[in-house]
Amino acid sequence: MTTLKERYQNLLGRLEMNALEWVGLDIGSSSVKMVRGAWHGKRFVAAGAAQFEISDGSSADPQKQEELIVAIRHCLQKANLKTPYAVCAHGGPEVLTRHYRFPPIPEETLEQAISLEAQQMSPFEVGQSIVAFQSISSAGGSAVNGRQGVLVVALEEAIERKNEWVKAAGGKVLLMDVEGLAAMNCLTCCLPESLDGAVALVQVGNRFTTVAILGENGIPFIRDLTYAGKNIMISLQQQTGLAEREIRTALFGADQTGESISPSLLAALKNASTRSIADINDTLRYYLTQNSGSQLRRIFLTGGWALSGPFVELIAQALSVQVEAFNPFRTLAIQAPPAQETLMKLSGPALTVAAGLAMRTLS
Repeated sequence: MTTLKERYQNLLGRLEMNALEWVGLDIGSSSVKMVRGAWHGKRFVAAGAAQFEISDGSSADPQKQEELIVAIRHCLQKANLKTPYAVCAHGGPEVLTRHYRFPPIPEETLEQAISLEAQQMSPFEVGQSIVAFQSISSAGGSAVNGRQGVLVVALEEAIERKNEWVKAAGGKVLLMDVEGLAAMNCLTCCLPESLDGAVALVQVGNRFTTVAILGENGIPFIRDLTYAGKNIMISLQQQTGLAEREIRTALFGADQTGESISPSLLAALKNASTRSIADINDTLRYYLTQNSGSQLRRIFLTGGWALSGPFVELIAQALSVQVEAFNPFRTLAIQAPPAQETLMKLSGPALTVAAGLAMRTLS
């Protein structure tokens, strides 16, 4: 295994390169999203956004790769930067994020302990993965109390693939983050009030659902679930016989048009979402079991499916904790062209990862 130190400094860290401008670039399986912004003191100002839809399919398909490169190029051009630098992220089954905790050990032995821990948890073969970690101060802020933090193991080939796509589109990757951590970074930057207990962010994407939880101990918990938006859509098509476009018009256009949803489609949505709700509930229960004494106060729903009012309402009814769709641009200052400002306000939940990446600081 190799570390990211030589190529991606502080995968989970906050960076400061004040002379550079960059965008948050979220390269997904069904769309590419971009958010541009900058910190002005403690205030983040969103300066631009873009979204480019792509067809679903395997990223190993040369035609899909060309489509991805076109989408990335489009988003980078919309950013209107002199040099198109980007902070990207990786997620899904090709990356694992785990909490580590060691007894008091000397600083010089920490990296070796991390490497051994990574080998134990990683499903990837030795030599095919990249390891990164971020230490977090234990109670009391001393190594005497032990060492803990966040450990990430990612498939090197998958990371290199995204780097090549961005390069082919005329850009350059400054930092490779983790999608769940980027989304949580956005959430914590946008919540002005302090919440007692743990908060969870559930991002329902096309290929996978990410559950990110931040507890009172400051240690993030990230799990990627395989049942997601694509599975829900396939189930809806099978149950109703409707085309995807018809389903999307009904479920994602209802809030804007005020049109009612047919009882049969709502019943199909409930049935299609049963597995997703069960997976999310199981993950939340696991976290609370492992962190006895923790209380989950609120769940924020993000991702493309958070744009569907009926879906958000269904999730809120099914979970015992307060659930709400999270749009970071409801609280962030915006100084962007009108069309891009409209995109942020209407599609903010789908831009959460890109916004979290744009909010990273480089050092």
